[in-house]
Amino acid sequence: MIRELHWAGIAFGTATGLITSYILFVISGPLGGNILVQLLIQLLGFIAAGYVAGRFSLAHAVMAGRIASLLLFFFIAALTIAAGADANLFGLALLGVLAIGGGAAGATWAETRTTS
Repeated sequence: MIRELHWAGIAFGTATGLITSYILFVISGPLGGNILVQLLIQLLGFIAAGYVAGRFSLAHAVMAGRIASLLLFFFIAALTIAAGADANLFGLALLGVLAIGGGAAGATWAETRTTS
């Protein structure tokens, strides 16, 4: 199953999710300090990563979406920790669950658009 995944599509989905999240943070302006807005922006980034990875994947689209959003999660968590921000375990676990769910939702959406 791992060999059947389209890794370039997964990497492109991860980059798309990162850029989407960054653009939404810039657009949100002063609202970006609110924790609910931050979670919503991250969820939209995870959905975008899963959608793009799912569109590029010929087989196992949902798995590709999950992997792309988890890679995005690890990248964001590493940048957060490297920046010296306080990262609690509960927040990281919640963001990880959002990553898996958002990536799967985006990939499922891409899969239904491909088949219809």
